[in-house]
Amino acid sequence: MRVLRFLPLVIIFQISFLAQTTTSAQGDPQAIAVVQAAITALGGATAIGQAQSWTFQAQMRGPQANGNVRYMTSTHPDTGQVRLANGKTKSAPLIRSYFIPALVGRILLMESQDPRFSILYAGTSMLASGPVTVVIFAVGPRRLPAQIWSFDASNRPVEVDFRVPAEIGARQSFPFLTVLSDYRSASGVFYPFQIVSAVPGKPPEIIALQSVTATTTVPPNDFNGRGGDLQ
Repeated sequence: MRVLRFLPLVIIFQISFLAQTTTSAQGDPQAIAVVQAAITALGGATAIGQAQSWTFQAQMRGPQANGNVRYMTSTHPDTGQVRLANGKTKSAPLIRSYFIPALVGRILLMESQDPRFSILYAGTSMLASGPVTVVIFAVGPRRLPAQIWSFDASNRPVEVDFRVPAEIGARQSFPFLTVLSDYRSASGVFYPFQIVSAVPGKPPEIIALQSVTATTTVPPNDFNGRGGDLQ
């Protein structure tokens, strides 16, 4: 696993965000209330949970991808197969995607239902966007910080430190600090139309969404090198 410079120690396990359970994540009642308010502000659990695939039209600018891009991602879990030198095959690794943070509502919904997380309240702070409420998604008995979320006064995420990537289907986010803004509604769900991922040692990767189309179909996830995918 790649380790971000913000991470104070090495996390040697991979967190899967695919589980949808009836058991909620545990944590501080105040933190859980913040997350639930964010899910509501982003369209509500019912609307967020209906979509299974998303197609984005976007313009990208940064060290990994540039120009106009059409990008599709879904909840389909199959990563495909890779052939080893001995002729055997194994499951391919998850595709790292700059577009996964666009699905912040889906990420919050999934992680709020995952009992492996502890949701911790970390108080208030200030960002360039103004005052924010900070919530930590922690893992393990020592409650190691996996992700640090900052929510603005309208309860929408404006910054996420993905120390452990979020996963949706066969894709996962990069383990980068990501800034989200310019929320707009598509099919009743709010998406950040501006996504800025801080790439360590390089200029940021910037995505300006032009449109979002959500459907209930579940097509497989194809590698999209033009959209900045890495594997």
